[in-house]
Parts: sequence; C-alpha cells; structure tokens
Amino acid sequence: MDLNSSFGIFNKKRMNITNLDYIQLKKDLEIKRLLNHTPVYYFLNLLINILLLIICFWLIFYFNNWNVTTLMSFPIAFFGMQLSYLGHDAGHMAISKNRKINDLLGHFSHSFFLGGSFSYWKFKHNKHHANPNHEEMDPDINNDPFSFSERKAKQRVGLSRLITRYQSFLLPPVFLIMLFMMRYDSLKYMLKNRKGIIIDVLLVLGHVAFFLVVIPYFIGFLKAVVLYLIVSVVLGLYFGFSFIPNHIGMPVLTGKENLSFLEEQVITSRDIKSGRFLDLIFGGLNYQIEHHLFPSIPRKNLSKIKLIVKEFCIKKNINYKDDTLAKAWNDIFIYLSDIGKYAKKFDVIKTAADMV
Repeated sequence: MDLNSSFGIFNKKRMNITNLDYIQLKKDLEIKRLLNHTPVYYFLNLLINILLLIICFWLIFYFNNWNVTTLMSFPIAFFGMQLSYLGHDAGHMAISKNRKINDLLGHFSHSFFLGGSFSYWKFKHNKHHANPNHEEMDPDINNDPFSFSERKAKQRVGLSRLITRYQSFLLPPVFLIMLFMMRYDSLKYMLKNRKGIIIDVLLVLGHVAFFLVVIPYFIGFLKAVVLYLIVSVVLGLYFGFSFIPNHIGMPVLTGKENLSFLEEQVITSRDIKSGRFLDLIFGGLNYQIEHHLFPSIPRKNLSKIKLIVKEFCIKKNINYKDDTLAKAWNDIFIYLSDIGKYAKKFDVIKTAADMV
C-alpha cells in the first residue's frame, strides 16, 4: 500500500498551484497587518517567564530540601519550554526586524537555558523548513534507527530493523533523553564548526556553570544534579509531545512530486485544534501549517490567519489537516505501526530468498 495515497495529495482534482497563489495569500495578510512584528508581546512573554523562573529557583534556594527541589523542577521545565518557544520564534526572525535582538534572545533561551547551541538549532531547523518531510533532506525525519517512510523501513538491518518494527511503542520513551541527545548533537556541531560560534560556546559553558556550580553552592551538589536531570527529562518529554504531532504521520516526499512551495508546506504539516490553553502548551506550534507558510509571523497572529489559510486551501483543493490532539496521536501511532510492518515484510521476503 502507498501510504501517501491515503492522504489524497495527488488528487486529480488538485488545482495547479503556483508561487503567485502564495504571493497573493501573503499580500492579503499584509494588508490586514497580520505579518507585522509584535516585539512588546514577546518582551512581556520573556519577562513573565524569567520572573516565574526566578521565583522557582528562589523557593529551591530558600527551603533547600528535597521535596521543594523535586516539586519545583516541573514548573522550571514548563517555563523553560516557554523560553524555548521564544528561541524558536527568534530563530525565525519573528520577534523583531533586528537580527541582533532575535539572536540575543535565541542564544539566551537555547544556548544558556537549554544548554544546546542556538547556531546548530538554526542550521538544522532551517533545513527542515526548506525540505519538510523530505525523505532524504529533512533532518527531523532522518533519525536513525527510527523509520518514517516505507523505503527507509525496508533498508533497515539488524537492531535498526528490530526497532523499526516496534517503533510505535519505542519512540515515546526516547523523549526521556531527547534533550540530552540535542545537547550531544550541539556539541558535535560546535566541535566541527568552530567559526562564528563563540557566543554558543560561552553560553553553553554558562549553562553548565549555572546548573552545576551556582545551584550546588546553594543546595548542594547532589540535589542540584537531581534537579538538572528531572528538568532535562521533563523538557525532553515536553519537546516530544509538542513537536512530534507537527509532521509525523503526514506524507513523506521524495522530491518527485512536482509541488509548489505552498502545497509542500501545507500537505506535510498538521494543525491541532485548540483553544487558549493548548496555544500556551504548544507555543503556537499547533498552528503548524500557518507557521510553515509564514515562519516569521508573530505567534499571537497565527490563530488569526488560520481561518484565512484554511479557506484558501479548501478553495484550491489542497489537503488541510486539522485534527484534535487525540486524533493526531492516534494517527501517529497507526502510521508508525504501518511503517514498521514494512520491515517485517522485508524480513520475510529476504528470508524466503535466502532459502532458495
């Protein structure tokens, strides 16, 4: 079975979409001033989250006991994720027209607080946006040993093939170490690309010093390490919960589909139906289609353009995926399971061939 065919992305009724359609859609949003930067919104967002983090750390230092330290690790992870969303928007130049301001906020949130190179994240994330769900060119779906396409599943051997078979069950537990994996990849990037990353290096060292030198000074080394581990694990789970629904289970492209920019961005992305609560939880990533079409749009305006973009896609007969969170995760589980079956089938075919 061709999994992509189930999405109807090559529907014969599909209209001929060109870059002019995208330009017209963008002009309509510009007229409504929905693409304009909103730095005050982001400044208040940053200020609130920093103040809340300061309160959490103050409570840990003041009480200096295991119960408070463990309890506060969860809101620290939550507010840290909000900083991560700010860094994400900064990487897309969504906060200000001034690149230096965006880079400053991005380095603070990613390099200092999360402990991973902001430069590496921009490099990787820009490749993803340029090639969403591309089988070979999107780094977000080229993550060994997991497989997100039939061809990749059939190519797996040994342990990778076994993991692919059961990846629908094995992928969620990987979220527990996701942030550690990101830090490791960042370290490799910084060691390989030594030019222009001095800020990354200094702030990552500042991250290490803050969590493993400053905090231990107030509460002791063991409690500080446990705090760091819990925050990192919870953040990893939060990352996986927030990012996986964006594209996994959507069509995987090979570059032969002859799609326009607009079509490519829309059909490979999934929106999550939500209200203010989920908007806060997902940091605007629940409007993934709108974000991919207009990466530099301020987060607060994503919900405002959703109806405009959705109506445009319906009019042009472009598949617009807008699911509840429960349905999205159900579809992801089914998709990963279906991909895993190809590894099983390949095993049977190969075994039969070897017996001849």
